[in-house]
Amino acid sequence: MSISLINKLRQLCKLRLTSKVSRSYPVLALLLALSGCTKHFSSNLNSNIPPKTYVSASPYRDSTQSASFNSQPSLLDIHWWANDPDGLVIGYVFSFNRTTWTFTTKNDSVFFLPLYRKDTTYIFSVAALDNSFKEKLSEGDTVAISRLGTSVDPDPPSVKFPITNTPPTVEFVMNGAPFVTRLDIPDTTFTIVSFGWQGHDIDGDNTIINYFIALNDTSPQSWVRLPAQASFVTLKARLSEAPTDTSTVSCDVYPNTYPALSQSSISTPLPGMKLNHNNIFYIEAEDAAGAFSAPTRMPDSTHSWFVKKPRGNLLIINDYGVQDQSTKFYSSIFDTIAGSALHGKFDIWDIKSGSYYPRKGNLVQPYVVPTFQETLNLYKYIFWFSSDEQDFDIAQTAIRKFRSSGRKVFMTFTVPSSYSSGLDINRELSDCTGAMDSLTSLKLTDTLSSGPITSTGFVKPGTMAEPVGPYDSTIYPVLVRDSYRSNGVDGGKVVADLRAIYPTLGASVVYRLQPYGVDRRAPVVGVMSGDGTAFVLAVPLYRFNGNSTTTPNTKAYQLIYKVFHDFGAF
Repeated sequence: MSISLINKLRQLCKLRLTSKVSRSYPVLALLLALSGCTKHFSSNLNSNIPPKTYVSASPYRDSTQSASFNSQPSLLDIHWWANDPDGLVIGYVFSFNRTTWTFTTKNDSVFFLPLYRKDTTYIFSVAALDNSFKEKLSEGDTVAISRLGTSVDPDPPSVKFPITNTPPTVEFVMNGAPFVTRLDIPDTTFTIVSFGWQGHDIDGDNTIINYFIALNDTSPQSWVRLPAQASFVTLKARLSEAPTDTSTVSCDVYPNTYPALSQSSISTPLPGMKLNHNNIFYIEAEDAAGAFSAPTRMPDSTHSWFVKKPRGNLLIINDYGVQDQSTKFYSSIFDTIAGSALHGKFDIWDIKSGSYYPRKGNLVQPYVVPTFQETLNLYKYIFWFSSDEQDFDIAQTAIRKFRSSGRKVFMTFTVPSSYSSGLDINRELSDCTGAMDSLTSLKLTDTLSSGPITSTGFVKPGTMAEPVGPYDSTIYPVLVRDSYRSNGVDGGKVVADLRAIYPTLGASVVYRLQPYGVDRRAPVVGVMSGDGTAFVLAVPLYRFNGNSTTTPNTKAYQLIYKVFHDFGAF
């Protein structure tokens, strides 16, 4: 077919083909069909209709929050949904600045909106994405909204959230510390104390930027700042600033994140600790918007906290649960010893009163670490007397560190047949004294009726603990179990459950129980550490005081004088 003929046919295509033309010119109609003279239809499908997005929101609340909407917190519970008339919604992108958009498949979320000034306004936008978008997006991906083309809602809804800052709160930790069930300050402490707390902010705990502490005075100049990470602090009074026993001194401040003494104190001391007087500790929190919590105090207004200034270099630890005159007895000895050289120069710390496992005594600070160790370090010498259920678990680390700095300790005790705490007494005493390796596993007994100890372990009056060569009674006194005649108040009362000591390597054996039994055994009951920093006596010295009631002549007086003289206490 020639090109001219084709052009003529195309011109004819412009004419409307009637049934007459078709009948009259069938060949022409066929040629028109073959030449493409038909009605044209568009090859393009209808374009995608983007989804439409909707949003609603309310302040996030838990059971501790009020129902009021007026003071809107910075935790918001936001919901969104969408409709897509020609497809499926596969996810959403949201933004708080209309610049950075985040992909999610969720329909709601709780958002924390940080506050960096008193009041802040946030604008939340969200846009649905339909299945015409073929690229792969994962939860949390950041995406440019321009990349989403017509698959995303072109007019995303926005909601404006005016956020009002809520002041933080701070409270003292009141349970859960090791060894105890209460964390309030005892009514009396020495000059080293520790406090733990928890800070909270409804706008997010990470908005707390500072803590401030004070002693006794809450005027602006009395507060000292601690870092926001701190949740624990130890105060150590600067005793060098105390010209009198009732001085007010500043404290070195050791903040930490857990109960332990930090390596160094902060540069600013805390003023205002009153020695031999009642004190109050305050703490408050500050958030990023500059709002402060109400000051929280320890102790509360119904209790008192007395800070006791150390009187000298000697500390007597009363770890004795028996109701007798032992405390008064030892105090009298130290008051009169060496021409009253120590009169008014020692303290007595009762760590037993009020204790029951696992709770420590009423006068033991709840944070045993580090306060127990640091309190011992206020002194050079310790006399520790105890009965059953000793607190050697808190002694093991503290006494070892105490001795490592050249300080010295005299311990006298009896050992019970069992412990409610399951305490390994061998480990505790071996760790802390450096004088004994362990104790015999069984209490001392004697099957002979004439022996000093009964078959059930009771020690008879008159039983002796004798010094061992090269020592003799001119160096260390013979210790004699008391009787009603020698001690009209407590003499003759039960003494039982003695255990023999196995000395550690390098320790000196000082005392053995008098020979008894068919094998004439003489178990070790007194040892001195090789470095001379610990003297351990496994009998209750008060009840092995001999037959004299005149203080300078009592066996207890003579032994205490000998040991503390060798220690260098006078």
